[in-house]
Amino acid sequence: MLLREEFERYDRLIKIDKIGTEGQIKIKNSSVLIVGAGGLGNPISLYLTALGVGRIGIVDGDRVSLSNLGRQILYNTEDIGKEKVLLAKKRLESLNPNVKIEIYNAWLTDEDTTTQIFKKYNEIIDATDNFETRYLINKTAVKLGKPLFIGAVGRFVGQVMSVLPGETACFNCVFPEKEHKTVQLMTGRSLSLGVAGTLVGIIGSIVANEVLKYILGIGNNLLNKLLIFDSLNNDFSIINLERNSECKVCRSLKNKVNK
Repeated sequence: MLLREEFERYDRLIKIDKIGTEGQIKIKNSSVLIVGAGGLGNPISLYLTALGVGRIGIVDGDRVSLSNLGRQILYNTEDIGKEKVLLAKKRLESLNPNVKIEIYNAWLTDEDTTTQIFKKYNEIIDATDNFETRYLINKTAVKLGKPLFIGAVGRFVGQVMSVLPGETACFNCVFPEKEHKTVQLMTGRSLSLGVAGTLVGIIGSIVANEVLKYILGIGNNLLNKLLIFDSLNNDFSIINLERNSECKVCRSLKNKVNK
């Protein structure tokens, strides 16, 4: 049920014929976990909060630094040195007090802790910036059968893909995990390339829109598809993906379909 104030707050959403009051209630009853409160996590969390997602979890063990402020719009100069998740919670609750914001001031480093957190939410979002965490997120989401929405950015190029465990290609199908040392080098190289602040807003919005469509059961998600956006040349392209029958993460779910 929606509160009287919520009918006014979400008026423009409710007026959309594919959403309506019933759809807004679906949004309110949903729960989404965002891993990462940085460049991608900022716009994702802002839009999902504004949309009225009932419960949002945010995982990040980082503190705000000056170098974050060129792209992380939740934070201000006076926030430097403070915990990101605490600041995000305060800002998001002021944006929409009807949304419950749950925070985890920690890094995801082991499968047990990750599993315990993931169990609490219906959908998982990977808004991280390192491959080690991405592989852990994918492995845990697949194991639990949780829909996973992934955003990635570098320089002027962003990528988005959505994963339904047992039905679509998972992250490991597309980017098979290498040995630990190689994964660390991949992360280091990725971070050294930099990223345009405007790009994280675009890709973050697309990820949030993927989650919205999935919650409502409308439109087409990026399933078995990798969207690539070259912001320098205004070029969107989509690559078709296939599950890897030899994938170490999802091959055991060969005949499993999750809705």
